[in-house]
Amino acid sequence: MPQSNSSANQGDGGLTKLALRKFKRNFWGVFSFCFLVLCTLMAIFAYALAPDNSQNANQMHLSIHSKQPGFQVEMLKIPSQLEEQSGIAVFFFGKKNTDTELPISGYTLTETGIEIVEYTPDGTSGLSKEYQLEMFPEASSVDEIPARYLTTKKFFLGTDKYGRDLLSRMLVGIRISLAIGFVAVFISL
Repeated sequence: MPQSNSSANQGDGGLTKLALRKFKRNFWGVFSFCFLVLCTLMAIFAYALAPDNSQNANQMHLSIHSKQPGFQVEMLKIPSQLEEQSGIAVFFFGKKNTDTELPISGYTLTETGIEIVEYTPDGTSGLSKEYQLEMFPEASSVDEIPARYLTTKKFFLGTDKYGRDLLSRMLVGIRISLAIGFVAVFISL
């Protein structure tokens, strides 16, 4: 007696196996699924991947606004005096108490601290400011300030009109986009 179509499929592993087989043959379906998985992983690990791990990637530097991709600038990091967050909170929600970062175009070490020249977009000489050694708790002498608190920061996708890192903003923005998409699908069910 010939078997019916549904019982033949059940013998091969059921309808789920049939659906998966058809899905695997559809290139765009598999590509879209892989893209969604990649976006979800990037959303989960957004603050670990983002160069700016402040909350909502919202560290602003008005003097470096609207810069092109690949822009680099030297930054002086002034530590925050506020209490530290747990590592898990920073990993999932970003730093609430971020250190202050100042774009600089030059610096000189003084007897009591570091004197910086603030970065200006037009290349003119910016304001000079001096920061005392006491503001840098991990530095025991003035000579340690450049090694511990000066870095060159690269903005891979450039900056927006407020000087925020666009790559970091996009990575954190994936979370919001996915959340809206899942809520829309949930409502439609």
